[in-house]
Amino acid sequence: MRFTRTRKRAAAAVFAAVAVAGIGIGTATSAQAAEGSWTFSTGGCAAVEDITLGSDYHDYMEILPTQNPGHCLFGVFNRNTWSWMGGGASGSSNAQGWFYDGPGQSLEACLIDTANNNTWACGPIN
Repeated sequence: MRFTRTRKRAAAAVFAAVAVAGIGIGTATSAQAAEGSWTFSTGGCAAVEDITLGSDYHDYMEILPTQNPGHCLFGVFNRNTWSWMGGGASGSSNAQGWFYDGPGQSLEACLIDTANNNTWACGPIN
């Protein structure tokens, strides 16, 4: 069966729509971080974003610094208020504790490498 120009365009449009839908589904799934741990880094700084389900069935997030040569800041950033949780990013290599990340929240664990033009690296937004 020979394809006409119209059929070729229709087939290409269907293929493109399916491809875009597949990409959209993959993006939505990865953007909705679930329980787990994600490692991220920049320069000599590295951390882990941990997300866990609390007994109230809502998410909680923390940042665990794993590498700090002395020029790194770590914290959980609230994209709703455009501010740091728990008083701000810290140069401490200790975990800052768990932050409520339930419905309506948009948090991400981030680090800033102050020796590398204040370069940011963050885990997934949840």
